[in-house]
Amino acid sequence: MKSKKRRAVPARSLQHIYKISDDSGVIFYRSEDHLVYFSIQSVMARRHNMRVYCSCHMYNHIHNLSAPVDPVQLIDHEHDINSVFVQAYNKETGRSGPLFQRPFGSAPKQSEKDQRSALIYIFNNPVEKKLCHRSIEDRWTFLAYYENDYPFSERPVLSQARWAYRNAVKLIENEYNAGRWLKYPMLHYLFSQLNTREKEQLTDFIVQRYFFFDRQSCYSLFGGYEQMLNAIDITKGKEFDVGEVYDQQSDIAIREMCLLAGRYGLLKAGLPLLNLPESRCASFAEYLRTHTSATNRQISRFLHLQHGK
Repeated sequence: MKSKKRRAVPARSLQHIYKISDDSGVIFYRSEDHLVYFSIQSVMARRHNMRVYCSCHMYNHIHNLSAPVDPVQLIDHEHDINSVFVQAYNKETGRSGPLFQRPFGSAPKQSEKDQRSALIYIFNNPVEKKLCHRSIEDRWTFLAYYENDYPFSERPVLSQARWAYRNAVKLIENEYNAGRWLKYPMLHYLFSQLNTREKEQLTDFIVQRYFFFDRQSCYSLFGGYEQMLNAIDITKGKEFDVGEVYDQQSDIAIREMCLLAGRYGLLKAGLPLLNLPESRCASFAEYLRTHTSATNRQISRFLHLQHGK
């Protein structure tokens, strides 16, 4: 019987954690997908007393930089996040089975130089994939929230907001204070009651309310917040030891496909995109070929055609 390789968690080291979808296909199509996963990360970090420096959600994978005290804390923390999110995602979409490849990738970072490089690399994932020019411009690096509560919307005046928005804030507060992660049905309902501006404001509110990253430890690696931003802007960082397979294709095409799928109602509650009849799936794949810059491989991963749809 082949023995499992033990995860190394040296004292005072950080762990670069990498998780990718089971078939390398898209997981995060919508803001709701990010927010459900992010709220689970937040709750589990508190539950397991895990210090997390940063996280980045890409379309089909996730990077984290954490400071576990031992392998048991690391494995239990990641297992609980995966377990809860997979159950929620499968219930939302009607799918079954695992969502992420196992085991997840991890690599210890012991020197401050390696820790800085890992953090820079994680934050710059969307820059590398051509989704933005600076990592702070991408919502799902969460970098914009380290020093700004409403980086992607206008800060609301709650007393002047519509009842629907005030009610949404109240319900989110209740969930957070009760130590609960956010559920898909609740988010779908709340967003359905809001206009575009309010949706952006509520998304910002949720992220800053559930924000759980250790800002000061990040800053201390660079000598301050501004120094950290400058380092992230001028360097990319390098990581070769977490098991990530390099994909040189831009993710702009995936963003284009998400916009089209959303326009045709395929990303609404239940994620109908993942349950298209075979004939309609084939037709939509052809439509994506002619209306986006996506390659056949990207379309296959977007529609999860590897699983025989």
